[in-house]
Amino acid sequence: MKTLVLGLGNTILTDDGVGIKVAQKIKEKCKNIDISEASAAGFRVIDEIIGYDKLILIDSIKTGKAEPGKLHKFTFEEFKKTRHHAQPHDISLFEAFEIIKQHGDKLPSEIEIYAVEVSDTSTLSETCTMKVEAAIPKISQKIIDEQSLFK
Repeated sequence: MKTLVLGLGNTILTDDGVGIKVAQKIKEKCKNIDISEASAAGFRVIDEIIGYDKLILIDSIKTGKAEPGKLHKFTFEEFKKTRHHAQPHDISLFEAFEIIKQHGDKLPSEIEIYAVEVSDTSTLSETCTMKVEAAIPKISQKIIDEQSLFK
């Protein structure tokens, strides 16, 4: 099964970059899988996703209901309801998926989404807040283990 791990976020906005940082940590440990990073969703990442059987998406989420650094796992449909990850002049990743499906392009048949609870996504900093930064090694290992990425 051809798998892509895609980390989303903005690494200069404190916790918003946690998806990319987790993807980078997975890349350090799993050299045999494809890892990609993106600071914008929508059409900008579609070319990278097409042709993969499985997509593991890693992003940040701010529910306010969990401690920063907690890992949430969603199905594609569940995550679609949590937020619309779009830039002002772009469409969301989920809207792009729907358009691509309508045109018959091959999207991954399996999409798993991990979202790390964050607290600060507006301060300019290349470092995550303490709790989120401390959770990155455990989160990356949990995803590696759950997804059997060493195989």
